[in-house]
Amino acid sequence: MPKKINHAERKNQIVEATFRIIHYLGFENTTLREIAKEANLSLGSVQHFFPKQKDIYMFAMDVIHQRFQERMEKVVQVDNWTFEDAVRMIKQIVQVNTEEERIENDIWIKFSMMATMNQDYHEQKNKFREVNFNFAEDILINLHKNGYIETSINMKEQANALIIFIHGLVFESVIYADLYNNQVVEKEIREYLQKTCQ
Repeated sequence: MPKKINHAERKNQIVEATFRIIHYLGFENTTLREIAKEANLSLGSVQHFFPKQKDIYMFAMDVIHQRFQERMEKVVQVDNWTFEDAVRMIKQIVQVNTEEERIENDIWIKFSMMATMNQDYHEQKNKFREVNFNFAEDILINLHKNGYIETSINMKEQANALIIFIHGLVFESVIYADLYNNQVVEKEIREYLQKTCQ
């Protein structure tokens, strides 16, 4: 009797292999054959779950988005908001503690660039932007509610500026990984938020 395949586990195995290939070889060298090889599966097995490369990419982008959402849910449930909570939340996006976190940021940057150049992924890219914007706005609203930010600021403009700052910091931490450890990232976040809260 053939062994029953756990579809969720197999898809996860393929996506993790995809992340490694994209990280180390780039999108231009990522093929279904390379993904299958990295996942220790046959090409047919990969194509059973993801007939086209686009199918893997769409699923992989959803996985990154889901991981982001899960991280945010862990830190967002705070009753009495403080400045420290805001710092902690932003650090959940600009992750530099482990190699896995750095790879995830690298993949996110690469997916964003690929989505910019390929019409097929524009909807997904825009969804990421909306989620990130809402996240930034939530941080600022909570800081305002707890007396850290003045009433007179334009929340939409400040949320947009915060997202630009966060994306820039993620990009910098990927491109210049040797310059950005946890302490440097935290210092940058604190300084940015302190200026916003003045």
